[in-house]
Amino acid sequence: MSKKVILTDRLMRPIAHFSHASRVGNLVHIGAVAGVFPGLRLAGDSVGRIDVAAQIDRMFDNLATELDLMGARLSDVVRLKTYVSFPRDIGKYREAYGRLFSAIRPAHTVVGSWDFPLPQAAVELDAVAVVDGGARVLEAEGLPVLPGCAPAGVLCDGFHYATACPVDADGKVAASTGREQTIAALRNLERMLAAAGLTSGDVCSVHVTIADLRELPVVENELRQFFGESLPTWTVVGAPLESPDFRLTIESIATSGGGQRLGSKLAPLNAGRAAPAVLAGDVLFLGGQIGLSMDAAEAGDVERQTRNAWERLNSLIDVAGFTSESVIRTNNVLTDWRDYAGFNAGYGANVPEPYVPRATVLGQLSDARARVQVEGIVHRNGAEATILQVPPIIQR
Repeated sequence: MSKKVILTDRLMRPIAHFSHASRVGNLVHIGAVAGVFPGLRLAGDSVGRIDVAAQIDRMFDNLATELDLMGARLSDVVRLKTYVSFPRDIGKYREAYGRLFSAIRPAHTVVGSWDFPLPQAAVELDAVAVVDGGARVLEAEGLPVLPGCAPAGVLCDGFHYATACPVDADGKVAASTGREQTIAALRNLERMLAAAGLTSGDVCSVHVTIADLRELPVVENELRQFFGESLPTWTVVGAPLESPDFRLTIESIATSGGGQRLGSKLAPLNAGRAAPAVLAGDVLFLGGQIGLSMDAAEAGDVERQTRNAWERLNSLIDVAGFTSESVIRTNNVLTDWRDYAGFNAGYGANVPEPYVPRATVLGQLSDARARVQVEGIVHRNGAEATILQVPPIIQR
C-alpha cells in the first residue's frame, strides 16, 4: 500500500516541503498551524498591522478544519504546543485557548519563537490527536492546576503526554536557579508519571526548552540523575518561556516499558548520554540531531548541516527496520531565518513526497556552531499514512 492524499483548498498553500497533517490508524499529527488564510494572507483587517487576536482565532479555526478533514475533532487533541513571537501576547492567546480547551485539557505547552517563516506571523501551533482514543485527563495531588491543562498529563492509547513546569501546587515558581527549577519540574513529572502508573524508566522522549542555554550542563546533570541508565531521547532548544520567571519547561512522552534505546554508527548510543532514538511498539522517536561534522569548513553551511542531520536520522530509521517513507512528522529549529532557503534545500532532498507535516521555529542550539536541528517521529505503518495537503499552483 502507499500513502493516501487528501487535497483541500481550505488551508494555507505551503511555502516549503511540508503538508498540514498525517494520520496513521487513529493517530493524527498536525504540523505548523498559523493564523493565515489559504491565499497566505494573515488574519487581521489593518494593512501593515499585526492583529494578534485575529491570528489566534484564525489559527484555531485552521486547526479545527485540519482535524475535521482528518476525521478528528478538537476533543481528540491530547497534546498541543504553541509558539508565540511576543511574550506580551500570551495573555490574549490564553484567553482564546481557554474558550476552546478548558474542558478538553490536553498536555499543553507555550514557548517563544523569534518570528516565523511568514513575515508578521505572531503565533503558531502544532498538535497530536487520537481519534476516539478514550483519552484520560489525569489528576494527582501536589501538582499545579493550570487553566486548560491536564494536571498530570493525558493517557491515551498506551502513551502518556505531559508538560512539567517548575511550579508548586499553588502555582508558585520554584527558586530562580536552573538547577532548582529543573529539580522542581522533574518532581512534577515524577508525580505525573505515577498518576499514569509509570516511572522515569518508561519515558521515551523528552523535549526541554531552556531560557538560558548557559544552564544546559546543570539541567543535563539533573536529567541524568532522574533517568539513571534509562536515558530517553531528549531534544534541547533555547527559547523564551511562558513565564519570565521560568528557566525551563519539560515535555514528556512515555509508555509502559519505555521502549528500546537505539543508536547507529552515525548517531551512536553512548553510556550516560541521551538515546539518539527510542523504539516503543510501532513508534520510533528520533531525538534532535544537529548537522555538525568533523569538517570545520562545513560548519557554516546550513544546507550541508541539514543533510548531515538527515544522514544521522536516516541511519537510525534504518537500524529500527523502517524506511524514510515511515516518517510521519518532524520538528525543526533554525538559529537564523536567513538560512531558511538553504535548510529547505537540504530538507527537501531527504523527505519524499507527499511531504509530512512539520513545524519550523527559531531558537538557540546547544552548540553555537549549529544552525539547524531536526527531530522526528516515525511509525511502522507510516508508509501507508493519510496526508493532508493543498494542491500546488499549476504554472501556465
